[in-house]
Amino acid sequence: MRILILLLGSLLLAACASPAYRNGSQPVALFDLGPVAAPEGQAVRPWRFSVSAGGGLEEVAMRYRLAYADPARVMEYAQSRWVGGPAELLQRRLESRLHWTGAEAADACELYLELRRFEQVFGNPGASTGVLGVRAQLRRKTGAVVDEVLWTLEEAAPTPDAAGGVQALASAADRLAGMLQNWRKAGATGGGRQGCRE
Repeated sequence: MRILILLLGSLLLAACASPAYRNGSQPVALFDLGPVAAPEGQAVRPWRFSVSAGGGLEEVAMRYRLAYADPARVMEYAQSRWVGGPAELLQRRLESRLHWTGAEAADACELYLELRRFEQVFGNPGASTGVLGVRAQLRRKTGAVVDEVLWTLEEAAPTPDAAGGVQALASAADRLAGMLQNWRKAGATGGGRQGCRE
C-alpha cells in the first residue's frame, strides 16, 4: 500500500511538472497577438513609452467573462495561455505597429500606458468581444502628468473561443496604435502639449 501511494504521488507530481499539458496528454495552446502588418499613415516623431499592468494582468492566463451569466466573475481558459504577460505582448505589438523605438526618441515627455482590461467577454454563448482598457498618461521627466486619457476598446471575436478572443484583442491593440498615433499627431501639430514642446 505504501509503495502504491508513493507511485500515485509521483505520477501526480509528474503531471503537474509540465505546464504545457493539462487534463492528461492534451497540450496547452500558446498564443501571442500574431504577425503585424506594415504601419499605416504618416510617421510622426515617437514618444518614449512603456506598458505596465497589475491586478493579475501580468500573468499568462487568458481571461474571459460570461456577461450573460456571471459578469463579475473572471475565468481562465484551461487549455490556452499567452506566451508572455499581456503588457509585454501589447508593448511589442505597439512598437511594431508604430515603430516607436524608445531608444531613438527625443522628447521632453514620456508616455505611460497602464493596461486595465485585457479579456474576452461573452454576451451569449455564441458571441464574444475582446476588451482592451488602458489609461494613457503623458508625463514630464519630473513625473508631472501633462495629459491623461482612458480608453476602452471592444472588437468582435470571429469565433466564440480562445483563438477568436486572441484575434479580437489583436484588432483592439491595432486600433489603439492608431489612436496613439493620432494623439501624437495632434500634439505635434499644435506645437506640442504644455511642457512637451519639441
